[in-house]
Amino acid sequence: MNKRLIAAVFAVVSLAGYAAAADRDVTFDQRGDFSAFLGAARDGAAQPAISSPEFPEFTFTVTNKPVAHAMGFIKKDLPAAMWKSFKDMKVNIPNTLDLRPSLTQVENQGSCGSCWAFSLTATHRDGHALAGKDPGRLSQEWLVDNSTYAAGCQGGYFDSANDFVTPGGQPLWSACPYKSGSGKCAVGLPKAVYITGWFMIGDKTTGPTIRDIEAYMTSTGKPVSIGIAAGAGQWQSYSGGVYNACKFAEMDHMINIVGWDNEGAAFDANGNLPPGKGIWIMRNSWGKSWGVQGYISTKMTDAAGQRCNAVAQEAAAFDFPMP
Repeated sequence: MNKRLIAAVFAVVSLAGYAAAADRDVTFDQRGDFSAFLGAARDGAAQPAISSPEFPEFTFTVTNKPVAHAMGFIKKDLPAAMWKSFKDMKVNIPNTLDLRPSLTQVENQGSCGSCWAFSLTATHRDGHALAGKDPGRLSQEWLVDNSTYAAGCQGGYFDSANDFVTPGGQPLWSACPYKSGSGKCAVGLPKAVYITGWFMIGDKTTGPTIRDIEAYMTSTGKPVSIGIAAGAGQWQSYSGGVYNACKFAEMDHMINIVGWDNEGAAFDANGNLPPGKGIWIMRNSWGKSWGVQGYISTKMTDAAGQRCNAVAQEAAAFDFPMP
C-alpha cells in the first residue's frame, strides 16, 4: 500500500496505539484530533514520575490524559553531496549549551502534518534572529501550500529548505497566517528573508554524530532541524524531567535541537558520547502546553548506545547571508 495513503489513516488514540504504529514501517503518521489536546493539557494533572530500568537515576513525567498529535515526516534519500561532516572542525565544544532564552516563540502545528514546515521555519527565523536580525514571525502556511518538495499536511522532509534559498525566501506570517494547511498563500508573496544554502549534517551512511551537531551549533550559535520517532513509547505524553523511556522506531516527526548537557562525558573516537550519557534540549511544534513550555529534555542514547527514539538520526542546518 502506498505510504502516503497509509498516512491518511488515523491511529487509535492510546499509548499502545502509538507504539504499535511507530514500530511498523510507516514514514508518516498523522494521528487523531489535535483540538482535544489543549483541553486535556489544562484539565489533566501530570502523572507521577516514571523511572526507566535502563536509567533509574533519571525520571520524567507524563500527562494523565494521553492525546495523539499530528507529526509529518516523510523519509527521503538525498545524495551524499548534500551531507557535511564536522568531525575535523577545531572548536571548543562546551559541556552545556541552552539557546532557549534567545529563541523565538514556540509554535503550534495543530492537526496538520506540517512538522517539517515548522521545524524548517524555526531554524530559518532563529538563524536570522540570533544574528540580531529577527525578521518577525514567518509563514509556515506559505511553505505548506507551495513547497513542491513536500505533500502539505501529508508530510515533508528537510529538502523543502530549497524554497528558502536565494533567489527564493520565505514571506512573513502577516502576509499569510497559518490555517493548518487550509490556506491559499500565493506563491509569489514578497519574501522577508532567505538563506544561501542548506545541508544535512554528518555522513550519509551513518548520519550525524553527537559531535557533528554540537560542533555546528557551537561554531554558529544556531539551532538545527532534526528527525525523531515521536510516536514511539511515551514521547508524546512527556510533561517534564529528562525523557529516558527510549524506544527504537522509524522517524516520524521533525523538531529542533536547541541545546545539550553532555554530563561531563568526553567524545569517543567516532564523535559520540558513552552509551546513556548526554541530554538533548529540543523545541517541539505542539504549542506551549505540551512538555515544558513546548520543550523536551531527552537522553541522547539508551544504555546500549542506540539513539533514544531515533533522536537526531538525521539533522539539517542552513547557511545564512553574511552580516
